[in-house]
Amino acid sequence: MSSDRPDPSEFFERAQQMMRELFGGASGGPEPWDAAARGNREPSPGQQRENLTFALATRAVEALEDLALNVAAIRQRLERTDGAAARPDGDDPPAPGAAPAGG
Repeated sequence: MSSDRPDPSEFFERAQQMMRELFGGASGGPEPWDAAARGNREPSPGQQRENLTFALATRAVEALEDLALNVAAIRQRLERTDGAAARPDGDDPPAPGAAPAGG
């Protein structure tokens, strides 16, 4: 399936050429951004280390958040089961402000 659209890289190169002409940089020589635009896109070892550190820290925070949610869920379950075991079946807990039974 052919397309009538221009290649994005051709569009980018043409846009760079127009910018050079517009701002007087029509020398055609190497530009400072040429290496970044066409060159090696592999990050430097320092950048890789920083990216990895950030990714690991993000995962650690997510794991701690998951752990906190799990602990809160377990605590709620324990409170429900402890509350249900403390009162006999069929007895409702006294309403707030109600007089104690038998008194």
